[in-house]
Amino acid sequence: MKKRLLAVFLTAAMTVTLMAGCGVPGGSSDEGDSEGLKRVTYSLREEPPTLDPQLMNSIPSATAAIHTCAGLTRNVEGEIRGDGAEDWEVSDDGLVYTFHLRDGLKWSDGEDLTAEDYVYGIQRLMDPATASTYSFLGAILKNGNAVNAGEMEVSELGVTAPDESTVEITLEHPATYFTAMTAMSQFCPARQDLVEEYGQDYAADPDKAAYSGPFVVSEWKHGDEIVLAKNDQYWDKDSINLDEIVLKTVADAKTGVAMWEEGELDITEVPTEMTDQYADQSEFVFDGANDYLALNMSEGRILQNKNLRLALNYAVNREEYIQLATNGVYEPNTRYVLPDVNGSEEGTNYGEEFPYEAFPVAGDVDQAKEYLNAAMSELGYSDPSEVVIELLTTDTDLAKKQAEVLQDQIQEALGITIEIRQVTYKQRLEMEADKDFDMVFTGWVPDYPDAYSYLELWLTDGSYNHTSYSNPEYDELVIGSQTETDPKARAEMLFQAEQIFLQDAGVVPLQLRRIQLLVNDNIENFNVYFVGYNYNLVYADIKE
Repeated sequence: MKKRLLAVFLTAAMTVTLMAGCGVPGGSSDEGDSEGLKRVTYSLREEPPTLDPQLMNSIPSATAAIHTCAGLTRNVEGEIRGDGAEDWEVSDDGLVYTFHLRDGLKWSDGEDLTAEDYVYGIQRLMDPATASTYSFLGAILKNGNAVNAGEMEVSELGVTAPDESTVEITLEHPATYFTAMTAMSQFCPARQDLVEEYGQDYAADPDKAAYSGPFVVSEWKHGDEIVLAKNDQYWDKDSINLDEIVLKTVADAKTGVAMWEEGELDITEVPTEMTDQYADQSEFVFDGANDYLALNMSEGRILQNKNLRLALNYAVNREEYIQLATNGVYEPNTRYVLPDVNGSEEGTNYGEEFPYEAFPVAGDVDQAKEYLNAAMSELGYSDPSEVVIELLTTDTDLAKKQAEVLQDQIQEALGITIEIRQVTYKQRLEMEADKDFDMVFTGWVPDYPDAYSYLELWLTDGSYNHTSYSNPEYDELVIGSQTETDPKARAEMLFQAEQIFLQDAGVVPLQLRRIQLLVNDNIENFNVYFVGYNYNLVYADIKE
């Protein structure tokens, strides 16, 4: 028997509705032309690198996408609702999903939005010519890996449109979280005519794309701000209250706070050095980010040496790091998978089910030196100062502070040299993808609330494996989990894989990111969530 699904509910842990601050929302880029508009302006440290749905690879981009894209489904703080699809069915074996589109769907330019647009968007994600760093998500689709490797035509991907209002997706293996994936930008529809017209410039400016979601990009002043305007063609436009959302790039968090005080911003993060000053006016929320140092193990790279990677892990005093770098706002972390993703049983989370501390939270300098000595012997070094490792990070003040604390800790503990290199956020992402780094300060927010969202990254042939990590036992466990039908056994396989990854020192885990937000108290229904995006203003409103 087939199951008719109108909505699938996921955990809503870490969802927060925020009410703080003062003033009336409506800070604008162009003074005087916004009279009477309901507008909310929030700040970002870095501009979204891209608004091309299939190329998005960052939380700033993903957060913009939930406002401009209509996936087959929509993730509303863990509740999976129909968006472009009104309802859907899943075959008894869990492999075939049949999505039925709503009547009368339109693109923002008035063109009909059809099942073929969804099929094209997903095919584009997996087309090797697109070169999406997020194509690993499509490995779950039938023939996904073969298509992405160029071994099969994109037409052979497990996604078809039997008619204009039906999308049928076939998976390689069952996945209870798949409907959450169809809410992601990478699975959103794309306009083939515009992609072919603009090529690499598709979605690079407002007039080079059409939009399927609640808002459209009406203006993009690169390096400054992105203005989203309500999409009158959206199927649920009557539920959208805001006229505009402005994404303002403010690299310096202190400047952001000053702008909030002046009413120029409605939502902004408080820098950690100002946390006490605004404790009574703000909310603290975990945003789902698990930050770590990714270590490049590619051939010829110094961190191909496992003992050196272990030395770094034991050299870091995460308790001290959190106090010095974040004023105690973030939480020290010694494992890889976010503890708050779902466990194998309803109502549990992964961390409760599988508690784990891979490294001492305060570090162990003696152990670190033992690993360093072993590494130096293997690498042919006689003096620790000869060991030079570059730490790549972004060019924000917080990133600089974090890097300098780590630099001091590691150099003091091991006597090696850590050189900091700061670049723009977009450049950092590009250098990661090109494996042009020794170690990089980065992190991960789960795309869906399952441990697999973290562990699939480091499969030997994974398209997002930017560190060249490879362990056959790890691969066997992660791939085996794809077809394991017993939830407990599957979760145990994933936990074993996590342990192997950290025993190999695949990364240097650092922190769970807790952010302090100032939010205008006239904003209603603004939410923060830990899966796939940070801020949700789709259904927000402003008090009269």
